[in-house]
Amino acid sequence: MFELDTTPQPPIRIWSRGIKLGLASFRRLFALASALGFISLLPAIYLAWKMGDNPITPDAMLQMLRQGYFALNFLLLELLVLVLSSLINALIIQRLDRAAQGAAMVHELQFALRKTATLVLAGILFFITLLIGIFIADIIGTLLGALLGTMLGHGATVVVIRVCLIVAIMFIVVNLLFFQFAIVLDGKGPVSALNHSCALVFHNWWHSFLVLLMIVAAIVGIVVVVMLPFMHWLPLLAAADTGRALMEKSVLRLVGAAIFTPFVVGVLYVLYHDLKTRRAQKSTATGAVQA
Repeated sequence: MFELDTTPQPPIRIWSRGIKLGLASFRRLFALASALGFISLLPAIYLAWKMGDNPITPDAMLQMLRQGYFALNFLLLELLVLVLSSLINALIIQRLDRAAQGAAMVHELQFALRKTATLVLAGILFFITLLIGIFIADIIGTLLGALLGTMLGHGATVVVIRVCLIVAIMFIVVNLLFFQFAIVLDGKGPVSALNHSCALVFHNWWHSFLVLLMIVAAIVGIVVVVMLPFMHWLPLLAAADTGRALMEKSVLRLVGAAIFTPFVVGVLYVLYHDLKTRRAQKSTATGAVQA
């Protein structure tokens, strides 16, 4: 049984405890993580099959999108990915929670199937929210860029727009990161799960971001160390994508997803409970003051 902390912890403690939980659950989650990685690659596989050895350029993509069947097939494929990935994410979170509590794995598939529709709806709402945030950030970035562009030139405009977009995406993603945990572990609905995630991250955004930054830094560091013996392949991997090159990169991403997903979900699981603890203590303190 995995002992969760009952008091708020610093980022390094959350990260290390999450890695420990991921390591303890690795064998239980590896197959699901591999399946999740493969499912997420289905759009790339379809695109690689359609493009073959032709370079994937904006013009080539525009020509493909003008073919109605391609856009429809790609949209349906993305919807299939959302449904299947929601099912597998429910299985992963449930299995990790059972492992942390030392409980037996019973009726996993039935439980995950009951959560899938809610996860799909919440995923669609998440995507819509992200699009709205990007749209607003683009407008703000364009206005700010226009002001700075008159003084610093066109390059400043491009930089300001990109910074605004990156900040908006990071802010929204971190705020809504835990909606799947809220649905699977706490039985929230699509809208309430997104609101619950925002409420947990509220006043703890930088704390959450720092934990996520540590995850990214660890993954990047491991990948760099592993890739050092294959430095002569890097120019090939960085070259313009063709259908064949996209498939090769997809295989590498699949391997990465299978290896790293148990640890990433483990850290997020511990962080989710840490944020719940912080909110509970804040609510208790506020209630005591009011009393």
